[in-house]
Amino acid sequence: MSNKLSCNPQQPAPVISRLGRILFYTVLSAVAATGRAYASSDAPQWMRAVASAPLPAHDDKTDAVILYEEYNVNVVSADKVKIQVRRAYKILRPSGREYGIAAVSFNPHTKINGLRGWCIPAQGKDYEVKDKEAVEVSLPRVAGGELISDVKDKLLQIPAADPGNIVGYEYEKEVQPMVLQEVWDFQREIPVRESHYSLQLPPGWAYKALWFNYPETKPTENGSQLQWTISDVKGIREEAEMPPLAGVSGQMVVSFFPQGGASLRGFSNWPEMGTWYQNLTSGRRDASPEIGKKSRSSTDGVPSFSGLMTIARVGPDPPPSPSAASARCVRSAAWRSTAGGWQPSTFAGLAPADRAACGSSSTAVPSTTRPSTP
Repeated sequence: MSNKLSCNPQQPAPVISRLGRILFYTVLSAVAATGRAYASSDAPQWMRAVASAPLPAHDDKTDAVILYEEYNVNVVSADKVKIQVRRAYKILRPSGREYGIAAVSFNPHTKINGLRGWCIPAQGKDYEVKDKEAVEVSLPRVAGGELISDVKDKLLQIPAADPGNIVGYEYEKEVQPMVLQEVWDFQREIPVRESHYSLQLPPGWAYKALWFNYPETKPTENGSQLQWTISDVKGIREEAEMPPLAGVSGQMVVSFFPQGGASLRGFSNWPEMGTWYQNLTSGRRDASPEIGKKSRSSTDGVPSFSGLMTIARVGPDPPPSPSAASARCVRSAAWRSTAGGWQPSTFAGLAPADRAACGSSSTAVPSTTRPSTP
């Protein structure tokens, strides 16, 4: 199956602001500075097992290769999913040192546990870094990411990520999912020697797997666990005007269904997706009595059709109407993306001083026009 994201060659690549790059490298320097007392400790067996493995096909411009990775997904219930991730790289060029930074994204609905990293140098003893040496930052590689408050990255600098050395890390995360779906991204900019994905479901649950930009691989069953394995995956070299990587890279999207069919956290067709989104946004646009009173006083004497037209206007000098709140929302630099970007913030739940930073005008504007109890 082809991903339609790849059909838009004119879509621009993400732009990272100069401020974002400065902040990113400043943070990395701070992380590296904390690593001067790295402990000497043996790397785990799963890394040792691939240390001498043959490399996947690559050219002399390849910065690094992924020797091994695994995603172990355990669906405990509709409200809890546990995921274990392991990954090991071999650094081939000086420009591949960036793969010595473990970056894990999280939000208020995700808890990261046990982030650890290791280096197996070509000569000398292994190094280990632990979770306590990681730092949390606001999405350093996303333009404007420094303004996002509820989605962050945890960064862990692995020592001696030099050419010829092997670096790896592992972590576990516990997720309260907004949607019962996971994506296995097994193809990236660099070659992958071996990638594994396992799925454990509660009794009576079902799943549906869709493959994009790569031939489908059937899973093997080991009791109640399903396992997929992909080997020797080619890297995707960045090109000018190329589509987003997610539009051309191989991936598997897995949806989970509780016994009895899709739940409010899952869907398998468009009507079910509409129900899921309606449930996700339910109550988010409800106005508080204070907002309702203010919106009524602002629109007294304004015909309803004209009122709707002024709401749509976002000019330099909006009239004293609900559009003023909308304009302030659009111009605001702050960004709140409750639930990691899945669910809009409630306009009524913001402090008065923060309502200009309402996060989404599609939520804020209806809040100022929807009737509320006086």
